[in-house]
Amino acid sequence: MAQKDKNKRLTPKQELFCQHYVDIGIASEAYRLAYNCANQKPATIWSNASRLLDDSKVLARIEELMAERAEQFKVDRKRVEEVLMGIIDVDPSDMYYVDEATGKTKLKAPNQMPKRMRKAIKKIKNKRGEVTYEFNGKTEAARLLASMNGWEAPKEVNVNGGVSLDGKRIMDFGLPKDEE
Repeated sequence: MAQKDKNKRLTPKQELFCQHYVDIGIASEAYRLAYNCANQKPATIWSNASRLLDDSKVLARIEELMAERAEQFKVDRKRVEEVLMGIIDVDPSDMYYVDEATGKTKLKAPNQMPKRMRKAIKKIKNKRGEVTYEFNGKTEAARLLASMNGWEAPKEVNVNGGVSLDGKRIMDFGLPKDEE
């Protein structure tokens, strides 16, 4: 049993190759980073990297690492829609308050803003004490949300002539009509 497990394991350099390959996607570069290639020609490096990619243990480990990475960065549709709706629903009045002592309107610091407001911030600039906020565009967020949900998709496609959306013809294919 121990021999079988040993055959499945990679050497430390093979493991390093796999990790670099998943990071950069270039086998010869991953090989250079994992192995000492000081005296090797580029053709030798390429050949050795190709052989590693043909090794079933190495390939299995690369697939495993890619699956782990995909799971790690997986974002579900509901979460994306929540973020986009947060951008659309931002209320500018959440950015400021009226100072009771002076009666002046003052800009809130990010930690004083509601979480949904902070999520909509694209960039914060501080130029010699003058702080400005740049927000993600509501229109762009609405377009992305509409696109994700198919709201902009054509409602009717006429294979003999074009595409209609809500009864309006929006695209002609320019195909000749059948002669009567």
